[in-house]
Amino acid sequence: MGDVLVTGANGFVGSHICQALIDSGFRVRALVRKTSDLTNLQGIPVSLHYGSLEDVDSLSEAVEGVLAAVNNAGLIKANNPDDFYNVNARGTENVLNAVASSNPSIKKVIHISSTAACGPSSSMSPLDESHVPGPLTPYGRSKLRAEEIVLSRKNILPVVILRPSAVYGPRDKEMLSFFKCVKFGLKPAFGCSQNYINFTYVKDLARAVVKALEKNTESGSIYFVTEKRSYSYSEAGDIVAGILGRKAHDFYVPQYILELAGRVSEKIARLRGKPSIFTRDKAREISAKYWLFDSSKIEREIGFGDWTDFKTGAAETVAWYKEKGWL
Repeated sequence: MGDVLVTGANGFVGSHICQALIDSGFRVRALVRKTSDLTNLQGIPVSLHYGSLEDVDSLSEAVEGVLAAVNNAGLIKANNPDDFYNVNARGTENVLNAVASSNPSIKKVIHISSTAACGPSSSMSPLDESHVPGPLTPYGRSKLRAEEIVLSRKNILPVVILRPSAVYGPRDKEMLSFFKCVKFGLKPAFGCSQNYINFTYVKDLARAVVKALEKNTESGSIYFVTEKRSYSYSEAGDIVAGILGRKAHDFYVPQYILELAGRVSEKIARLRGKPSIFTRDKAREISAKYWLFDSSKIEREIGFGDWTDFKTGAAETVAWYKEKGWL
């Protein structure tokens, strides 16, 4: 069926995208650094191409002759906020420039963005793709800038943007802490009341990538990729607790404590020279009350609506964590 380039292929999301593409009959070129940890790609028959979003020559070689490209690589944590822009925005621009110069007849470029580029909703009414974005963090602003760069090429290249929400599933290390808290009997809630969120099971996101590749879509289309149903953190904790056979209690963390913890985490990260996912910016982001998004557009235009409910996805995730000794 043709080759598809996946950037950030060795990561949590990227490895699942690779597997979904291969399961659908595509061949995959996996763009990875020579120093990348390839654990997530073990057993997945990809063709490794060494390079990075900063290395324009490597990108030009990687995109040459491919049927499509999935730009999934990105930076989710950094000690210097400017690094988010340099990787997420400028790196996206490099990918698009490479495609335009080396493979202008490409079938499609799919850009994996984030609901962080949009920002939270102000009520229980979910946002749709027409909402004017209001990202809260440097990460979110870098992802929005990347989207703007993608959209600026929509008349030159066939581009599509996917915005997943809180992605979880096997191989994920970021949401593992939530599962661990529940195992120890705590259901964390941020602020002084319940927060509400849409989850995205990673295998749903990967299948949505395949659907977006196979379906004729208008260039420049943006789609939220989230389970239709929303959950409070307390309900999500109850679901995980039930899977684990544990009892867990609501544990409210006031916003000022959350931001203080984020400040301490930042200082420790700088001293160690390694960025932390948890920062003051992240604290403000996760304490927003509503992260709710409407997936009707992707269901209507791409025909993707077979969402994995959180109970099913969390059970598969817990089983994987246990198998690997993570939980």
